[in-house]
Formats: sequence, C-alpha cells, structure tokens
Amino acid sequence: MSLVLVADDEPAVLEVLSQVVEDLGHDVIQARDGEEAWNLARARRPNLVVTDHMMPRLSGLDLCRKLKGDEVLGRVPIILLSAVLPHGAPEAHAFLHKPFEITDFESLIRQALAEAPPSKGLEGSAAVEALGTWVALGFEGPLSTARAQVERLRTEGRADGGALETLGAQLRTMEALSRDFQEAAQLAARTVMLRPVMADLGVHLRHTLEAWRQDRPQVRWTLEAPDSRVELRFDPARMGQALDALLGHAERHGGEVRVELESTPSLVTVRVKDQGPGVSDEELRHLFEPFRAGGAGSGLGLFIASELARLHGGGLSVESRRGQGTTFSVVLPRG
Repeated sequence: MSLVLVADDEPAVLEVLSQVVEDLGHDVIQARDGEEAWNLARARRPNLVVTDHMMPRLSGLDLCRKLKGDEVLGRVPIILLSAVLPHGAPEAHAFLHKPFEITDFESLIRQALAEAPPSKGLEGSAAVEALGTWVALGFEGPLSTARAQVERLRTEGRADGGALETLGAQLRTMEALSRDFQEAAQLAARTVMLRPVMADLGVHLRHTLEAWRQDRPQVRWTLEAPDSRVELRFDPARMGQALDALLGHAERHGGEVRVELESTPSLVTVRVKDQGPGVSDEELRHLFEPFRAGGAGSGLGLFIASELARLHGGGLSVESRRGQGTTFSVVLPRG
C-alpha cells in the first residue's frame, strides 16, 4: 500500500481520481490547489503525486518544479494532467492529456508506483501494533510501583523534596513515552479510528490553550482567532492530542508561543509559532520521522501529530529559520 497525493481544483474530478487510486488499494491525500499540494507533500512525503496543471495559487507545472527541486521529494514520481499542455513537461514522470481513459490512468498509477522510491515511514502491520501494546503493558507494572514508592517517600518525608520532584517528572516522561509508543504503533498499523463530530474548532483551541496557560504560566500564550464560529468536522480528543504535541514542542523554548487560527470556505489552518532558535535544514528533513535519537524532532509527538492531521484529511508542515523561531501549520479541509 502506498500514499498518493492527488491535486485538482475541481471537486468532482478530485473525487473521481481519488476513488480510482483507492480502488487500486492505496491511501489518498487530497489537495485543492497547488500551494496546498506543496504543503501536504512536504508534510506527508507521498510515494506518488498526481496533479492537474491549471490550479490556483500554484500551477501543476510549478508544483512539479518545486517538488523536483526539493532534496527529499525530488525522486517522487509525478503524473501531470492537463487539457492545455499538449505534450506535458520534462519535470513530470508521466503525462496524461485531458480527457483520458480511466484505464490509462490506472496503468500510469501502477507503473509510477512500481518505480517510486520506498517510503521512509513506519510500515503498518498487526505485528507493530502488538509490539506497541506489549511495551505499554510491560511498562505499566514498574511505573505503577515506582509511582507508589515516590508517593510513600513524599508522605513519610524521608527524602529530599527536590529529588522527589525530579523523580516524579521523570516518571511522567516515561509514562508519556509509553503512551506515545503505543499510539505510534497503532497509527503505523492503521488501526486508529477517528470519532469526528461537527464542532467549533475555535472553542476547542481556546480550551486547549487555557489548559496550557494554567500549567505553564511562565510562557506567554497568545491566540489570534476569528470571532465567528469555525465549524469543522473533527475528532476533539485526537485533535487535542495533535495540538498538545505542537504546543509542547513550542513551549520548550520559553518566551511567547503564538497560536493562529485561520479559516476560509475550503480550509482551516492552525499555526503554532515559537521564538526559539529555529531548526536547521537537516533537522527539518527528518522532523516528522519516528524514533530519532537527539535533534529537534526527537521522540514521537511530532510523528503522531502529523499522522493525526493526515487522518483528518489534512496535513502538518513546518517552516523554520535559524534565529527566527519555528512555525507548525495544521491544514484541515472543510467539507
């Protein structure tokens, strides 16, 4: 099973092309214009890109050029669709002139994926999920015992308060790692199911930010959001989990963490900005990879956040420059 990014500004065409890809047994992420496709490609690293040429904000041809010029995405094959380009473009792996037969499209999908570079992400399987559950259960006993002993020492006053606080913090970190490992395994095995509801994302974001404001008062938390309701179909628990990962990454630098909510008729974007030292280009290329030792993307939180954004039909991207902080953007479709 591969991940295919399909980009077209005509909703009906986008749905038909996506359905064909899904019928071939692959996962699909959708983009409604070239700029959205570029952001999703950077966030999700698809195995194949299928794009129309005539699109707003960024044409299919310009998208091809940006993808080919990217160090990470340059080897990803691209199928370019167009009714105005008679012979395609050298930047594309393959070309189909509109209108075309679905059977020709299916053949190109199979051919392109056969030549696509392998995905660097986790491979989903029942074995991976079982391993995650085993690790979580295996940690639960020792962690429970350690928590009880720390609480006993605190109650009896037989240990230094500072040492107990440090031990408590380390236990909480281990508990979080255990939960994240199990969550990452379930995401890799594709067994995570969303429970979406129609709700106001602005209200949800305000509640999430208020909890962080109370827990981390040393950080200046600011929110810029529309006064009107931002109705969206999403899973509140899973979206909160993704936001917590981004806020947790941002607050490590102290100072101010700025959260912005932007809404258009077709998209909702949540940006989390920090004033930290920024992330190097090398770290950016691996930021959403799981199980990395050291570096800005250590741990599983950002991988989990990117996967949860994908499950919502959107994507997570990042922009950063040394000395200018880091901005994470969650882009979600409305509809």
